[in-house]
Amino acid sequence: MKASVYIATTLDGFIASHDGSIGFLNEYQKASPEDGDMGFSSFLASVDLIVMGRKTWDQVVSFGEENWPYGKRAVWVWSRVPESVFVPECRRGQAVVYSLSPDRMMELAKEKGHSHIYIDGGTTIRAFHGSGFVDEYILSRLPLLLGGGIPLFENSNAGNEKMAEMDHLETKSFSNGIVQSHYRVKR
Repeated sequence: MKASVYIATTLDGFIASHDGSIGFLNEYQKASPEDGDMGFSSFLASVDLIVMGRKTWDQVVSFGEENWPYGKRAVWVWSRVPESVFVPECRRGQAVVYSLSPDRMMELAKEKGHSHIYIDGGTTIRAFHGSGFVDEYILSRLPLLLGGGIPLFENSNAGNEKMAEMDHLETKSFSNGIVQSHYRVKR
């Protein structure tokens, strides 16, 4: 079983503005036809489970049914307060809300036969990374200094982040200025 992170960050390491908005990404989603979707469809085709935090879930659901990017894949929403998570009727049966530890979430994914998990959302990524479950990172760096916001990784003593050495697998650049690097976590 493999767990991957596929996420965009600004050059200064932010994944969202202070209020959680990702509107600054809109300008960078316009790539030339030869860039396509910068590998997201190919990545997503290899994924059979998406684990995301509640804030990320709320953001994705707010885009509307017509912009749902995940097809019919199973989605697990990780939340401290599961009863407060709104799951639209069209996602019932596909999306399940859990309030389990990263260890238990990964055990459950294994029990259910999942082979490739996409981990998404800042807090969720940090928790699963801190528990040693992230195997690879695909980071798309935007040519933008946001100056503040929600970082992918925090400089804190929260205790849920740990050093991880990486093997660099590949780096690509796109016409919109995004540079995407693929890393595998050394074990």
